[in-house]
Amino acid sequence: MDARKEISRDRDFIRMKELMAPIDRQIMMCDDRNDLLMMASAMMITAKNIFEDQIGIEGRIKMFEDFAK
Repeated sequence: MDARKEISRDRDFIRMKELMAPIDRQIMMCDDRNDLLMMASAMMITAKNIFEDQIGIEGRIKMFEDFAK
């Protein structure tokens, strides 16, 4: 991997960590297993909707199929 790709990848990981910080805080606020499962369910629905809004239903389906391989 060339240096530019490595820098970009490192920058992406830093940004992902920043974006995940509020989600991690919310996970820590869950009182029990039910809260955690409820939050995970809401996150899955939200993630599905984001993918559909950004890459369309067909893109979302293909992405999930490719991910599951």
